[in-house]
Amino acid sequence: MPVQIEHRDVEANGIRFHVASSGPQDAPTILCLHGFPEGWMVWRAMMERLPESLVYAPDLRGYPGSARPPDGYDVFTLTEDVRGLIERLDLDRPLLVGDDWGGELGWIFAHRYSRLISGFIAINGPHPRTLERAIFRVQHFQTFTLPWVPFFQIPRFPEWFATTRLGRRVLTLSITVREGKKGAMDRAVVDELIARFREPADFAAPIEYYREIVRTVVSPTRRRQLHSVYETPITVPTILVWGMKDGALSWKVARKSSRDAGIEVDWRPLPEIGHFVSLEAPNQLAEEIRRGLVVTADRPAPGGPGL
Repeated sequence: MPVQIEHRDVEANGIRFHVASSGPQDAPTILCLHGFPEGWMVWRAMMERLPESLVYAPDLRGYPGSARPPDGYDVFTLTEDVRGLIERLDLDRPLLVGDDWGGELGWIFAHRYSRLISGFIAINGPHPRTLERAIFRVQHFQTFTLPWVPFFQIPRFPEWFATTRLGRRVLTLSITVREGKKGAMDRAVVDELIARFREPADFAAPIEYYREIVRTVVSPTRRRQLHSVYETPITVPTILVWGMKDGALSWKVARKSSRDAGIEVDWRPLPEIGHFVSLEAPNQLAEEIRRGLVVTADRPAPGGPGL
């Protein structure tokens, strides 16, 4: 029986977010952060497999469904968005789960605000400092496996191209080609995701995430500011779920995330699964999240910065 999913608009950090939720109000709470070019619906299959949990899945800043302000796509503002959502939804130390870009934001949020969450699960998203180091030092070919990052630095053209007929086909292929086992991905959800980007303005904000992170790492001042965040260790149980058939992000790089997290990260490989785990293996992902809820249950709030 499909789980009942409710939808609402929430004002947080000065803008409006669309938030989908499911599960009983007195259940263990999970807050999910989607990746690129996704939306709340990538978590729908997982929500159906975790009916005993209270799951929140927002559309992130600038994505269709939520507000699209002209700025605020740097990782500092984006993680303040997460803090604002936790506050406005009145969540008591949820388990934070993020895939791809949502995972990158989750790492940074956990450094800044461990005390606001009970634990963190990243899905095919290495620690951002670990990934940055691998790119600049050409470790495990990571420098050459993310060609869309330099492409997205071109002004205006990428968002226009992505909403042309050819661009939509390329975008769809860029998702489906990254499955671990041919035919395993939920194509209907992929079509649903792509259909939300109707015009260039719809794609501008998601691309801006990439432009802002590049500006951050190439600016000495902003890079130092971000690196200073990593000096505060993560203090909650942290799990890295990894689809081992990810052709863009190296598992050998991801395995080094503990060094930058300041905590031993529990490595959970998923053989024969690609990058988009939630679209390809929701059963396995739900089990990993259920396991994460057990690990984080009844742990006292860590010290450090918070509300």
